[in-house]
Amino acid sequence: MEVRTIDYVVPMVFHNDTLWQQDFRKANRVYDEGNPYDFVRFRSWNTEHLLICCVKRFMPWVRNIFVILARESQKQDWMDDEGVKVVYHRDFIPERFLPTFNSCAIEMFVYRIPGLSEYFLYGNDDMFPVAPLTEKDFFEDGVPCLHHGEKPFPQNPNIFHLFCRSGQRFVAKEFGVDCSRILIRGGHSITPMLKSTWEYLWHRGSADIEASITPFRDGMNFCQWIAPCWHYLAGNYIDRVPERTYVSTNNPVEDVAKAIATCNGIVCVNDNECEKDYMKYGRTVAEAIQRKLKEQ
Repeated sequence: MEVRTIDYVVPMVFHNDTLWQQDFRKANRVYDEGNPYDFVRFRSWNTEHLLICCVKRFMPWVRNIFVILARESQKQDWMDDEGVKVVYHRDFIPERFLPTFNSCAIEMFVYRIPGLSEYFLYGNDDMFPVAPLTEKDFFEDGVPCLHHGEKPFPQNPNIFHLFCRSGQRFVAKEFGVDCSRILIRGGHSITPMLKSTWEYLWHRGSADIEASITPFRDGMNFCQWIAPCWHYLAGNYIDRVPERTYVSTNNPVEDVAKAIATCNGIVCVNDNECEKDYMKYGRTVAEAIQRKLKEQ
């Protein structure tokens, strides 16, 4: 089966938007840039424009780039210049789930974006393609290209591990598999998705999905991994992915620059709960990405 159109979807948040901050406070949350747990979920390194440049340079076959924003005041001037398609939460998330400040909740509804292709890629704003990629790096014969690993579920899980376990349990019901003691991971990178897979999951378990949705992060949430997890358990995938590199603000800043410079595929620079000099990492990412764009 030939894949004819592939879209790219990425959510973005710009924390300096005072109107967005007001919405945050109205949702009974204290907006405090000194709180790493909250602020790290929303802070921006101002590298989002570079991400779009990378997608256009290294993935020129992408049809549409959809940028998800919470409200109009989040829109940046460069978005019109780059021709991205801006979608707001209200455009695809039912009103009863708004406002939301939870990426997991947003991910449950991405497939409803108006005009979205059957085949699409979902990535966070810290995932940069930094070398030429092809359609077959993500889809082949209409099937997503994925790679998964299984390991024992951690004794001291973080909230992301809890997301995975909640979603695994939901998906595994169909296959009669007990996933409670294992962690199925596909790598923190750009993920190929099929809109029809999401439609199927909602048709099969809409009540469970809706019950998992909260306005802020909670261990009961399902995250976007329920779709690739379904493909994994169904055996409906190609076990192949492009080169992927992962670093974070837990790594020395020099290692972040080196990882970007040497990567020949997709690099993720995860902004963890780093309170000190987090913008230093942002400047390092921006400079390294700009060098990559000039090299090609």
